[in-house]
Order: sequence, then structure tokens, then C-alpha cells
Amino acid sequence: MAFHQPIELDNTGVAASYWCITHVQLDRTAGVVEAVMHGFRDAEAREGGKARLQRLAAFALEAMDDPTTLALEDLYRAIRAIPAADGSAPIFADATDI
Repeated sequence: MAFHQPIELDNTGVAASYWCITHVQLDRTAGVVEAVMHGFRDAEAREGGKARLQRLAAFALEAMDDPTTLALEDLYRAIRAIPAADGSAPIFADATDI
């Protein structure tokens, strides 16, 4: 699973369109899950082993009911709802699942 959402990289005019979770860290005691997403030019670049273009800061997913039984789909659904760092609409609110 991944998201298709073109996001411009650091005001360069270049966009990463394929975003996938690459790292997940679970703190069972605190009940917190952190997921890191990386962006690639497109799905073909990811599948072809090309380098990641950008890393998005870890998303803290503290509202998960039971973080020890999470499915990957649960993580993507939670990330889709997290507001942007500046408090604006979630970055991936309109992303297409791929």
C-alpha cells in the first residue's frame, strides 16, 4: 500500500508522487506508534530500487486503540487524518491509495 500525492520538494519544482511507510516504531508501554514516510518520483522508481527523494517527519499515532495489533492499512488511514505541521488540512487527505 502507498499514497499517490504529488508534493513539491523543498520549493524545487520537483515533486515526489509515491509515498510509502518505510519505518514503524512501536512503544508498547506508552501506546505510541511512529511511522516514517518516504517519497519517490513514482511507483516505478520505488519498485526499481531508486533512491528516496524525501523523508517526512515521523507521524505520532497516539490515538490507535491497540497499537500491538495494527495492520498496515490502519497506519495509512491514521496518517491520512493527521493535520499538517502548520495545523492546516492533512497532507494526505486527498491522496489516492495505490
